[in-house]
Amino acid sequence: MKSWAKWVILFSLFIMAIINFADKSILGLAGIHITKDLNLTSTEFGIVGSSFFWLFSIFGIIGGSLSDRFGTGKSLAIMAIIWTIAQSMALFASSIPILILSRLLLGAGEGAFLATAISHISKWFKPESRGFAISIINFGNVVGIAVTAPIIVSLISNYGWRQAFFISGIFSFVWFIAWLWLGRMKPTVSIKEEVNIFENKNEKNKKDMWEALRSPIFIITTLVAFIAYSFIVFGLTFNPSYLIKVKGLSEQQSATVIAISGLIGAVLSIVLSIISDRLYKKTESLCKARTLFTAICVLLAGILYSLYPLLNGVGSIIIVLSLVNTLVVTVNTLNPAVVISLLPQRRGVMTGTYFGIMTSSGIITPIIFGKLIQDSGTNIAGGYSIAILGISIALAIAGLLIFLFGSRNQKVSTVKDNKLVNL
Repeated sequence: MKSWAKWVILFSLFIMAIINFADKSILGLAGIHITKDLNLTSTEFGIVGSSFFWLFSIFGIIGGSLSDRFGTGKSLAIMAIIWTIAQSMALFASSIPILILSRLLLGAGEGAFLATAISHISKWFKPESRGFAISIINFGNVVGIAVTAPIIVSLISNYGWRQAFFISGIFSFVWFIAWLWLGRMKPTVSIKEEVNIFENKNEKNKKDMWEALRSPIFIITTLVAFIAYSFIVFGLTFNPSYLIKVKGLSEQQSATVIAISGLIGAVLSIVLSIISDRLYKKTESLCKARTLFTAICVLLAGILYSLYPLLNGVGSIIIVLSLVNTLVVTVNTLNPAVVISLLPQRRGVMTGTYFGIMTSSGIITPIIFGKLIQDSGTNIAGGYSIAILGISIALAIAGLLIFLFGSRNQKVSTVKDNKLVNL
C-alpha cells in the first residue's frame, strides 16, 4: 500500500468526525425552535439532550470491544447507516417520545465512533505520531460544529428543524457509499506486521486488560475525561440558547461565535498536540508528554471558563471560548494516546471503555443543567452562571487530581519497542 494511503484514511475519518459532531450539535442549535414547537420546559429539553447519552456510553464500551473482533472498518460502515436512519426519524418527531427515540438510536450509533476511529487510525500511524493523527480526528469533531453551525441554523430558519436533521442524515449515507471502497484499504506492511507480532506474543491479554483497566492512570485519566466532557455537553445542549437568551446575540451571531471559537480551538489544539508529540519523542515519557501536559490544559480550562459569565462583548467571548476549546480538545486528544499505550493489543476495548465512561457524563449533566436553569425562574442568567461555574470548578479540580495521582510512575507495555517503559 502506498504511503499516501494513511492520509486518505485519516482524511475520511476526519470527514466522518465532522458529520458525527454536526449530528450531536444540531439539537442545541435547534433548541429554541424545538422547545417552542413541542412546548418543552428547560428540564424536558435537558432530558431530550440527556437521552442521546443513555445508550451512547454503553455502546461505546460494547462497540469498541466488537470492533476488535469484527474489524474497525466494518464497524464504521455500520455506524454511518445507523446515523442516517436516526437523523431521518426526526422528520416524524411530532412529540417528545419520538424525538427521544431518534436521539437514543443516534447515541447508540455514535457511541463507539471515537474509540473505533482512533483504533482504526492507530493501525496506520506509529505511537510517536498518533497524537497528531488523533488531533486531526478531534479537529473534525470541532469543525463539525464550526463549519456546519451557520449552515444548520440557515437550514432550520428556511426549512425547519426536522428537515435540517434529515439533511444531516443524507451526509452520513454519502460517507457510507465512499467507505465501501476506502474501508478495504489496509495499513502498510511494516506497521501491520508490528501490530500482529505484538498481538501474537500477548494472547493471554485478558488478565493484562483487567490490570490496565484497574490501573491508577486509567482511572484518573477517565475521571478527568468525564469532567471535561461536561463542558462539551453544555456546549452542545445549552450554550446556543445561553448566547441568545443571556448574552443577547441573534441566532446567526450565536452560530458564528460557536463556529469561530470552535475552529480556532481546533487549530490551536493541533499545535499543542504536535508539541506533546515532540516532547514524547524527546523524553519517551508518557507522564511528561501526555499526563502532565493534560493536567496543565484542564487546569487552565477551568480558570478561563469561570470568566465566561462575566463577558458581554462578542470579541471577548470568542477569545475565552477559543482558549477553553483548545485546552479541552487537547485533553481529548492526549488522553486516548495514554489509554492506548496501556494495552495497545486491545486498543478497541481500552478506548471503548474510556469513551464509554467519559461520555456517560452526558447522561447526567444535561438534566442537572436544565434543572438549574428552570429553578432559576426569572433570573435565567443566574441558572446558566451556576452551571458554568460548576463546570469550571470541576475542571480545575480535575487538573489538580492529575498532579496528585496521575503522575506516579508505573510500567506499561507499548508497541513502540515491545518492552516496559516509564509512564
